[in-house]
Amino acid sequence: MFRVIVLLLFTNLFFMLHLSGNIAKYINMKYSFLSYSMIYALFFLTIAEGIRWYLSDKKASKELECHDCHHDHSHEKIRPTFGKKLKKFLSYAMVLIPTLTGVLLPVATLDSKMVDAKGFQFPALEDGKDQYGMHQILNPDMSQFMGKDGYLDLINKEFKSYKGKDHITLTDGDYLKGLEVLYNFSGQFTGRTVTMKGFSYNGPHLNSNQIFLFRFGIIHCIADSGVFGMLIQFPENIHIPNDQWYQVTGTVDTQYYQPFKMKIPVLKVTDYKIIEKPKDVYVYRNSF
Repeated sequence: MFRVIVLLLFTNLFFMLHLSGNIAKYINMKYSFLSYSMIYALFFLTIAEGIRWYLSDKKASKELECHDCHHDHSHEKIRPTFGKKLKKFLSYAMVLIPTLTGVLLPVATLDSKMVDAKGFQFPALEDGKDQYGMHQILNPDMSQFMGKDGYLDLINKEFKSYKGKDHITLTDGDYLKGLEVLYNFSGQFTGRTVTMKGFSYNGPHLNSNQIFLFRFGIIHCIADSGVFGMLIQFPENIHIPNDQWYQVTGTVDTQYYQPFKMKIPVLKVTDYKIIEKPKDVYVYRNSF
């Protein structure tokens, strides 16, 4: 019976995530067919387990009746030990807790506090660490997920779709792709106009007229999510609190950023405005 309940809870969890749209906060939606398939698989497993439980319970009832008829007490049911009960309880608890919390607790949206919590450092400087455990920041570097030749083919192909444009607008659909091109070929885009939107973050060692403009992005799933964007430079000193959403337009330049010990693109703002926080604050890597 407990297995049926667990399967029902898991089925309901995936169903509610899709129904509410919150599944997009955990995975890149290009993989949504996998979670859709999981709903159907869990549903049929629930039915199969329910049938198995019903038949086994019915069989146990018949055996009990037979024993009662013959007054046979030689096969008394052995009670499980405390250790077995504890193991069974812990195993079910480990499964039930995530299913219950996934449905009952609200889904948190990542913001500047998560940037501070993860630490503001560039992955390339994290020597000796497992590349699959690193978080990404600023540049959505797909080279971590592909072979060298495949990555070079991808980034060169994507560069061709931007190199002839004098004005580049980073939309939700191509935000990560466009940023990676800008970081890899920043020198060739110097002086070009870029329009982008994101939330403000007052990073370390910035001038009084500079902030970072970020979007949280998902490559495959939430485990490889990162905070991606550019250094923004205003024509005058300005104080902007964290998590204020802006749309900015400016020209691309480069600047040596001491904390990262490298040159990074900087967008020198010519026009900007405060915007409402978008319905979906995440962006996704939709081309490979």
